Amino acid sequence: MQACLASGWSLSPPVLMTLLVSLGVILLAHWVTRQRDFPGRDSFILLHLASLWWMGAAALEMSFFAADCKMFWASMAWPGIVSTPTFWAVFLWQYVNSMRTPLPRSLLCGLGLAPLLVWALALSNPWHGLFYGSGSAPVDDSLGAPVRYQHGPLFYATAVYVYLFMAFCMGVVSRAAALSQGLHRRHYLAFVLVTAVPWVANVGYVVFGWTLFGFDPTPFSFAFTLVAFSWLIVGVRLFDLLPVARHLLLEALLDPVLVIDPSGRVIEANPAALKLAGLQQGWQGTELAQWPVFGADLQRLLHEAADQDQDRPLTLTSTARYYEVRVRAIERSTRHGPALLGHMLYVRDVTQRHLSELKLAEALALSEERLRTISSLHEQLREQALCDPLTGLYNRRYLDEFFERELARAQRENLPLALALIDLDHFKKLNDECGHLVGDDVLKAVAQHLLGNLRSTDAVFRIGGEEFLLILPGADSCEAVERLQGICAQLAVSDIATRGGDQRVTLSAGLAHWPEQGQALDELLQVADAALYQAKRDGRNRVCGLPDDGDASHPSRQAALRGDSG
Repeated sequence: MQACLASGWSLSPPVLMTLLVSLGVILLAHWVTRQRDFPGRDSFILLHLASLWWMGAAALEMSFFAADCKMFWASMAWPGIVSTPTFWAVFLWQYVNSMRTPLPRSLLCGLGLAPLLVWALALSNPWHGLFYGSGSAPVDDSLGAPVRYQHGPLFYATAVYVYLFMAFCMGVVSRAAALSQGLHRRHYLAFVLVTAVPWVANVGYVVFGWTLFGFDPTPFSFAFTLVAFSWLIVGVRLFDLLPVARHLLLEALLDPVLVIDPSGRVIEANPAALKLAGLQQGWQGTELAQWPVFGADLQRLLHEAADQDQDRPLTLTSTARYYEVRVRAIERSTRHGPALLGHMLYVRDVTQRHLSELKLAEALALSEERLRTISSLHEQLREQALCDPLTGLYNRRYLDEFFERELARAQRENLPLALALIDLDHFKKLNDECGHLVGDDVLKAVAQHLLGNLRSTDAVFRIGGEEFLLILPGADSCEAVERLQGICAQLAVSDIATRGGDQRVTLSAGLAHWPEQGQALDELLQVADAALYQAKRDGRNRVCGLPDDGDASHPSRQAALRGDSG
């Protein structure tokens, strides 16, 4: 070293430029050390430290005048020369695959063996001459002239080793650029350019003898690398908008995901799928039908999907859990049309949702049952409110509603409407002699007799003790009389079974007609009541109707009492 200093040295423009680039590399590496973690952070720092070593040795080689000193510093540069592509390849691999974990020490030691070995071979070149040949000498006799090196076999072996890393770098970043889109593709293309420039310069120097200022142009090309990285970091935020490796996205999914090739073999599975299947290793290439837990079900579903994107619910029979499976065909466009590369099966655990749906369905069913019960009770209450509990006939409460509806229809269709009051003959006497229980049996039997002789449009009401009301829509006076006489005649010859023995009863009826004898219900009831009184007075067991000019307010009608006329 003292001899080199004694021989003299100078700071030429190439040396100053190299030192400025080295300073920029130091600043960039220092800036990276203070940033948050990003993929390949450690290898990125080591990459720049290696390039710094290389440029520092190159600057010293250019600054000294003596040829021996130049060759010494050229040998000193080899740790940086070999380490730069090594850590460049590691950085690109980590960046593309979003690997943020620090490099293991064992890996660092392994990667450092080759640079140290090459460094030792280069420094020991005076003894073996296999790295630089004896023909290495200055290009001319000028002071500090560059040395033209005669490369030996160890040099070329080292160059092959370095170029393999260079080829790996280009392959990694080119593949990433081809598989990416948008901003990330531009990032990777920038990496392609940054990677290519120094190594094109190095290949030109080694293969074609290119030089710059008489020296290897590779260290000078790092000026471009520094500017490019500065622009990528500051201009396009290289480490702010980081690409995420696709396999990491697959691993980050909480639900099981399987990738199946066209032959039905599992070629990719995320940790969730492996955990569900209870597998750790040796699973790649397994037939889908042989996949543990739910492979057979997935195989069946895959056949049913028929290469179409579908969402299908799938219930696992071997577990108490429920899954929803999405089948997605993976295709690649070719000149002959889409080519099937396989399928992706996305299995989503919907157990909680399914159980919630079951609980909701149970709650809805219970609510519907309760609603039906309430509706039934409402109908029962309504029937109890509108129907007579003994005979089941409508009572007086429903009369107004029914009559208003039938009156409106009669007015709309211009139809007649008949109304008849019916009273059982001598019912008070029957009650007194046989008891009220027998009387109840008779009332129920008469109610059934009336119902059995009505049309679907007719209605019968119990409006008093033994008093009934018939409404006959569409029946004129002749038809109404004829039908009521038939009812009376049939009842008169029929034995009524009661708990006190068979009984025979007769009935009397009074008819009124709308619109001739009244417009309102009360008017018609008055006419029918008067006609009923007339039937009682004429001997009972008969049907009577007042003439259209009959006076419903006749004194005899006013004096009639149902209880006394029974």
